[in-house]
Amino acid sequence: MVKVRQKFFENILLEELLSSEGFLGSSSLENLKDKKGFFLGLRKGFSVFDLEKSLTTYFNAINLVKAFNESSLQILFIGCPSYLEKTLEEEFINSRHLFVRGDSWVLGSLTNFSQSNLSPSLIVTFKESGVFQSKECFKEEIPLISFVDDTSNLNFVDYPILVNLKSKGASLMYHNLIKQAISKSDV
Repeated sequence: MVKVRQKFFENILLEELLSSEGFLGSSSLENLKDKKGFFLGLRKGFSVFDLEKSLTTYFNAINLVKAFNESSLQILFIGCPSYLEKTLEEEFINSRHLFVRGDSWVLGSLTNFSQSNLSPSLIVTFKESGVFQSKECFKEEIPLISFVDDTSNLNFVDYPILVNLKSKGASLMYHNLIKQAISKSDV
């Protein structure tokens, strides 16, 4: 039954990514230089992400989140699509995991433990803009799953999930990943 539900979810996710153009990036060739293997090329002036690679990374990330959750390790989620903020804040109220809005994140929060009291075992980010936590995670040896677009620097990101961050499909992926962490059910 779980396999059937997962296959159904994979089909919905793929359909949502395709219909919301979750595979399209910017038209800048400059952004493609350090991201070999993540792009299929250009089409009608836009970069095209390799969805197969992004989805493979995504499903590996889901397994990692499940493993950390089952091991009672703390996961820190940073950022989300703006329309999901209120929903996510409510979902995290009774969770051991943490959620920080992207605009509330302060660089140094991980490395300056005495000030922040943050010590997550895994970090998941949805980077639409602003500061990026990859160097800080690397320095603290914390695995990083990051939803990024073609404007992001992928250095120090352990699990980069390249998608169009403004697409509904990317939001669905991120919200599902969070549900895996804060619930025991197999979504």
